[in-house]
Amino acid sequence: MRVAVCSPHARWLEYFEARQGRELDAPTGTPFEERPGCEAVARSLARFELGESGDGERLQRLAAQTGDASYSRAIELFVAEEGQHARWLGVLRERFGAERLTSHWSDSAFVALRHLGGLRREICVLLSAEVIALTYYRVLALAYSDPVLQVACERILLDERGHVAFHRAVLSREFATMPPAGRTLAVLSWRAFMSVTAKAVAWDHRAVLALAGVSRSGFEAEVRRSTRRLARMLRSPEPSAALAS
Repeated sequence: MRVAVCSPHARWLEYFEARQGRELDAPTGTPFEERPGCEAVARSLARFELGESGDGERLQRLAAQTGDASYSRAIELFVAEEGQHARWLGVLRERFGAERLTSHWSDSAFVALRHLGGLRREICVLLSAEVIALTYYRVLALAYSDPVLQVACERILLDERGHVAFHRAVLSREFATMPPAGRTLAVLSWRAFMSVTAKAVAWDHRAVLALAGVSRSGFEAEVRRSTRRLARMLRSPEPSAALAS
């Protein structure tokens, strides 16, 4: 594929292209040891697997409408990477003995919020999910001693850090086109949404947090710290071309 030299997203396309075709490379043949807490972890895994399983059709369509071929392709590869996470989580879910979910209120809520607006809103909600994931997978690795779980959490965490940086860079360019007051309002609104989301996720996955020795308030505080750091970056973005909103 030819990359447009002028595209501010060319380096992100290169980033995602370099990561295609990776396998989990976890010791899946290691016998599973069932212990107290197994069912709680299994339920939690099933919910996150569902959240990672979207086809991304609307997101890819909106990205294509920007006219930036590099960004459009980067989004396609991002969606593929999220699908890879879903497959890895499916391996874990089966290992922990849970059935696959077809629906859950948390996934339905996120999908509905993403579809309320254009690309800007969709990316804001996606960024929120990625920020939550940074804390979730760190905590999940502490909740249950299993070699496959540890490898998967480490690999997904690495990917999620890249996803956060990718979406933050996109939003920074978008926010650069907004008046300072509008930019501040948008960032404050996102922070408020993140606070509510962290509370909901902490409640929904409270059993896993307890297994990891992490309180709900501790989970929420970690998410707020990550949110504050990103908010500072979003408030002082580098000017560039905007996305279609």
